[in-house]
Amino acid sequence: MKAHEIFRLLSANEVSEAVVAACEDEAVPDKIAGGVITYQSIPLKRFAKLPQETRKAWVRRTLRDKRAADLSLYVLSTALTHGRAPLVTAFLEALGLPHDGPNLSFEGEIPEPAAKTVNAAVDSVLKGFPARHVALYLHAFAAQPDVHWASLASRLSSDSRLALEDRSGE
Repeated sequence: MKAHEIFRLLSANEVSEAVVAACEDEAVPDKIAGGVITYQSIPLKRFAKLPQETRKAWVRRTLRDKRAADLSLYVLSTALTHGRAPLVTAFLEALGLPHDGPNLSFEGEIPEPAAKTVNAAVDSVLKGFPARHVALYLHAFAAQPDVHWASLASRLSSDSRLALEDRSGE
């Protein structure tokens, strides 16, 4: 599942929470605004004058747009490392991957740990964090271009606790 597809399953509140968390990185607001202007063909002056709720709707629409897949992945990754740092850190720690807090200290393709290690790490974070948060993070992790882990993909498709139910209507 790609990041823009993940955003399609999130409620308006979940998207807003992700955007607020991502915006802790000062480069994100400009990237989001640029994405809305580019992908939705809205002039900057018009976008700036829109009411806040309308701007939020345009941001949600953009993050759910396939054309904005790279932006969606960037926003989702940034949101999770800022807003769900303890979860991310616990997962990376359980996997034994080199990291600095919630940030991987790794460049390039991330080698897949043994399936037993992946499953133990998933079980560990499921015990300590809400299943919806874990599911969102693990789907986002699997969506990274440098992650091609068959064991994680298998777990995501077979464990009902990790299913991302569609809350977009909420």
